[in-house]
Amino acid sequence: MATDYSPADEAARLYARHKRHHDALADLKDPIREQAAEDLKAGATPAQLAKLTGLSDEFFRRIARAVGADRKRAPTVGREAKKKTDA
Repeated sequence: MATDYSPADEAARLYARHKRHHDALADLKDPIREQAAEDLKAGATPAQLAKLTGLSDEFFRRIARAVGADRKRAPTVGREAKKKTDA
């Protein structure tokens, strides 16, 4: 492995730009989680929040489960769907 690697100027700028955006996103995760928890309890769906933010539906589904937000439909896959069919 080469230890003397140094990216070209354009590549270095691209990598630095990505790092700035990545760090900014990390700084926003907690405020996004807090706002999402409120909005999900108020009736927003994970899909709506995913579309607004570019984050995944699953990110918001996990928040919804954690805060006990009302489901808009019954689960179709996973543990909770099996509970419904076993009952």
